[in-house]
Amino acid sequence: MPNSRGIAVSAYIPAFSKGAKIYGANIQSGVITSAHIADGTVVAADVAAGSITSAKLGTGAVVEVKIGAGAVTSAKIGAAAVKGANIAAGVITSAHIADGTVLAAEIAAGAVTSAKIGTGAVVAIKIGAQAVTSAKIKAAFLSGTLVSGQITKAIAHGLGAKPKMVVVTPILTLAQAISAKTVGSLSATFRIAPTISLAAASAATSTNFYVIGSQGSNQAIKYVAYVQL
Repeated sequence: MPNSRGIAVSAYIPAFSKGAKIYGANIQSGVITSAHIADGTVVAADVAAGSITSAKLGTGAVVEVKIGAGAVTSAKIGAAAVKGANIAAGVITSAHIADGTVLAAEIAAGAVTSAKIGTGAVVAIKIGAQAVTSAKIKAAFLSGTLVSGQITKAIAHGLGAKPKMVVVTPILTLAQAISAKTVGSLSATFRIAPTISLAAASAATSTNFYVIGSQGSNQAIKYVAYVQL
């Protein structure tokens, strides 16, 4: 009896006709699996906001075009993840370098040019022993003749600045040395040869220094002079 009744009820369930539609209310919750969904048919509008989690993403699936402009913040970058190959040439400026972090090993040979050295930065302790040769000293070696010991002569040194040191020495002939005048008193006598010296009344300038011969001498006197800035 029960069996025949069941068969009788099923006879009232109509078969789906071709073209019949199934609506959301006809589908039980959770019964649609991957096998029911045709490939490529889930579009953006079908995906709920926030539903794509890390677990949903395939390895390497997030390529450059998927990352929004400015979306990669410092917190997104792993420790030591930025390697040399990731840094464009010329983008590291002074602002990116911490104070005191550029050590000797980081400076290439010959990289410190004159323009890199601050005014007055090279102090005595920075100069190696015997490193200052005569070619490094801005100086002039000069020679000439003072026509008369009684005339102050201006000598151009060519250094372009007022010298800090001037040394001048006479070069006497044999005759001048022999004919040195004898001066003195009964208790002591001295032989004085012609001399040449800096003129006290005429200070050196950026172009000249000044010399004068022995007081009272009218002889021509040869000289050599060393002038240094």
